[in-house]
Amino acid sequence: MNRELKKPTWMTYVIFSELFVVLVFIDQFTKDLIVKSLALSQVDPIIDNFLSLMYVRNTGSAFSLFSNKSWGVTVLSVISSLALILLLFLAFFVLARFHSRRLSVCLIFLSAGTLGNLIDRIRLKYVVDFIRFDFGSYTFPIFNVADIYVTLSCIVLAVILLFNEKYIPEIPFGGKKEEEQKESGLIDFSGKDDEDEE
Repeated sequence: MNRELKKPTWMTYVIFSELFVVLVFIDQFTKDLIVKSLALSQVDPIIDNFLSLMYVRNTGSAFSLFSNKSWGVTVLSVISSLALILLLFLAFFVLARFHSRRLSVCLIFLSAGTLGNLIDRIRLKYVVDFIRFDFGSYTFPIFNVADIYVTLSCIVLAVILLFNEKYIPEIPFGGKKEEEQKESGLIDFSGKDDEDEE
């Protein structure tokens, strides 16, 4: 008999909320540290000709996209605010409705990255970026910790939703077809992996 995914307790919600706060704190702390340690555009090499810290002010989105647009900060702030509300709702909805901790953690990271950069845009009218990679004559767009949250969470979400069939039934698409697959044994609904995370 297939076992149901274990229902999260109130402590699970507390832990997820604390994770969100800690992630945002780490992002803001690292940005504040860079602002206090480096002058604007100053480069502090960590690995010569590869990795360095460089304080820049980004008025665009992740990885300095749209940084040369005058409307960038305002439009991106509005979009980020709406995205943040939606992502936080989805994170706790997925946890409560589908009991999927992996998907919820990814959404928490994505939410934290969104809020981290949104705080900068509202407070400073720009985002503090400082992580720089150089590959020969090419310099990768400078980014920050919040950008890392967003990028990694998007990659993991894509892997979970597109390449791992046992997570697809957690999203309410085509209920009838999923029931047929469940009965045929094509998809594992046991939730064993999620229970093991406890």
